[in-house]
Amino acid sequence: MDKATEQRLLREGEGLRRVAFMGIAISTIATLTAIVAIPSIYSYVQHIQSDLQTEVDFCKQLSHSLFGKYEHLSAIKGETIKIKRQAGYGDAAPVTAAPPAPEPTSYDQLVHDTHAEQQEQQQCCSCGAGAAGPAGPPGPDGAPGKDGQAGNPGANGDDAAPDAAPGPDDFCFDCPAGEPGPAGNPGPKGAPGNNGEDGLDGPDGTPGQPGPVGPTGPAGADGAPGHPGEKGADGVVEEVHVPAGRPEPVEAGREGAPGPAGDAGRDGAPGAKGEDGAPGAAGEVGTGGGCDHCPPPRTAPGY
Repeated sequence: MDKATEQRLLREGEGLRRVAFMGIAISTIATLTAIVAIPSIYSYVQHIQSDLQTEVDFCKQLSHSLFGKYEHLSAIKGETIKIKRQAGYGDAAPVTAAPPAPEPTSYDQLVHDTHAEQQEQQQCCSCGAGAAGPAGPPGPDGAPGKDGQAGNPGANGDDAAPDAAPGPDDFCFDCPAGEPGPAGNPGPKGAPGNNGEDGLDGPDGTPGQPGPVGPTGPAGADGAPGHPGEKGADGVVEEVHVPAGRPEPVEAGREGAPGPAGDAGRDGAPGAKGEDGAPGAAGEVGTGGGCDHCPPPRTAPGY
């Protein structure tokens, strides 16, 4: 493959890669748009259909009301209206005019009028059906309804007379004692009372500790010189012989621990050369060598 063909294939690969990337991006965007748009469109169409159905029902009710007014006016004039029925129901019977129905003004009124009209058609039908039968037996009782909201508190009763006592006809309530009410306001200050009698004397207290020594007082005045004393006896000199003391033995002290090792000394001078040793014993005889390590013989080139 030459270089030009290789370059052409590379350009085609780049173009196809762009096309594939654009296709994937467009497909992803279209899928996301469909996921979001289809439910929204369906909801909108359903809403429009509901509104249109309500409007159509309202128009039908207005048409029925207009036809009722026409029947009412025809009955006032004394005319009889004949309406052609569908096939299979026999000849049409004259229709009794009814008073005009009021025009519905809301959706709830429309539903109510439509239900009433269906009941009226079921009761008065020109197909020969009879009147409604007797009412059936009453159905079973429904589930009890929810309790209603609590009513408002009743009015307070009249206060009892101060000397009233409960009789046997009165209700007897065993009510627990209520919580104490809040403290009232303080009353006025009373008058001071009389002085009480003197109390008994208390026991003696513990003696106190002696006080500190007071400061030294000033020196007194010198006294008068005294009379000279009498002469004492002469002293006697005595010699006392004291023996020499006994010498005490002295113990020798313990030897001290050995000191740390000293530094290594200098190397000594080399010694004299020693004598040569005796020759060793002869070794064993070896095995003969082989030719395994030799290359195979070859002839010279040209033979």
